[in-house]
Amino acid sequence: MKMIYVAASAEHVAALSYHLKPLGFSVEHHKDPVQVIDNLELWDPQAILFHAGDFPRHWKPLLRLAREKKPREELIFLLIAPPDFPMEDAAKAAHLGVNGILKDNLTDKKELYRLEEIVRRYRSVQDKRNFTRLVPQSSDEVGFAFTHPRRMALITGTIREISIQGSSFLPARPSAAADLSVGTEIKSCSLKIEDRIMSVDCKVTRNREELGFQFVSFEEGGHHALLKYIQSRAERALKSATSEKKPPSD
Repeated sequence: MKMIYVAASAEHVAALSYHLKPLGFSVEHHKDPVQVIDNLELWDPQAILFHAGDFPRHWKPLLRLAREKKPREELIFLLIAPPDFPMEDAAKAAHLGVNGILKDNLTDKKELYRLEEIVRRYRSVQDKRNFTRLVPQSSDEVGFAFTHPRRMALITGTIREISIQGSSFLPARPSAAADLSVGTEIKSCSLKIEDRIMSVDCKVTRNREELGFQFVSFEEGGHHALLKYIQSRAERALKSATSEKKPPSD
């Protein structure tokens, strides 16, 4: 499968290729949006990543043309939005059928993981890593806490990254968990997803600056609830970006 990356610079091509290759995508960089518009049908990409900050006058006609050719499920169209991207343009992009809007810092792994999430949501891909990751942002309703298996002290902190297989966790007081060795099993940890708190058994896989946990088993329905929440990340972000404005008329 092919993703066309439309941007003035090729700076992020290597990072994009690294993250998208396991999903079956190759990345082709083009710095002439008019050429992409003229050759869209011939090149027949399965995804387009368009830097709206580099070419603010061209993303709308290309998005319109893309949606005339194929629906969102067959052609993924993603916008990279500059910091001053107007809310009206975000609403217009949603109205025209964009799949997602990313921030312009593609060196941030949060944005690269969001890109992966969107691609997985709209394409059937074989990911060699076999799991979907989420790097929580302030709007994400996730939390984690557990009881130290020997001292029986409650340890709270921040989830730095989470998948259906495990998580990276930064304790509020790192010294409280410093004595946990790799392989330690911790029963009945509390994992919060939105308004649900579920029980999950874990195993310590790493204890350096952060704790790494493998999820060994979930309470009934917990695995599905976490997977559903992670996979809906892109949809929640797009809804949040466009909720305050109605699509403007041309």
